[in-house]
Amino acid sequence: MPIQVTCPSCKGSFNAPDNAAGKRAKCPTCGGVIQIPTPGAEEILEAEPEPVSPYTDDDFAVEAPPPLPAADDTKPCPMCGERIQRNAIKCRHCGEVFDPLLRAQEKKHLTSSGGEEDLSALEWILCILCSTIGCIVGIVYLVQGKPKGKKMILVSICASIIFGIINVIIESMQQ
Repeated sequence: MPIQVTCPSCKGSFNAPDNAAGKRAKCPTCGGVIQIPTPGAEEILEAEPEPVSPYTDDDFAVEAPPPLPAADDTKPCPMCGERIQRNAIKCRHCGEVFDPLLRAQEKKHLTSSGGEEDLSALEWILCILCSTIGCIVGIVYLVQGKPKGKKMILVSICASIIFGIINVIIESMQQ
């Protein structure tokens, strides 16, 4: 006969198989850990008198963890699949932004700070002194969807053309 179990967290009830008696299981509703009672344990617990403790409840007061959201208050994140609150504007697991206004604001902040479009000093040096490698790195950036890849390719090609013109001028002066 299955054992009727009630979750103390969400008050949901479910049936556990007989072989689960005395073991721990996850609540299918909230995911909390539940101790499956053994059949007849209720009678034993009621028959035993409660021991009297010299301590009060205040001696062991611990701050309770925040309550888990109810199962109907959550939804899966469309990007990573983790459970998030239904009214969430940003996934706490993968960082995906769902609110269009916040997404536009973050995109504007990213482009205004120059983090993804501006070339670093090392990238400028690479493009100018090693234009072939700079061009390859620029292509890799383009494949990754980074806008600075176009800049790197353009700077590498311009540097190569300028160095070629300088080389032609120097060779013509030597003859």
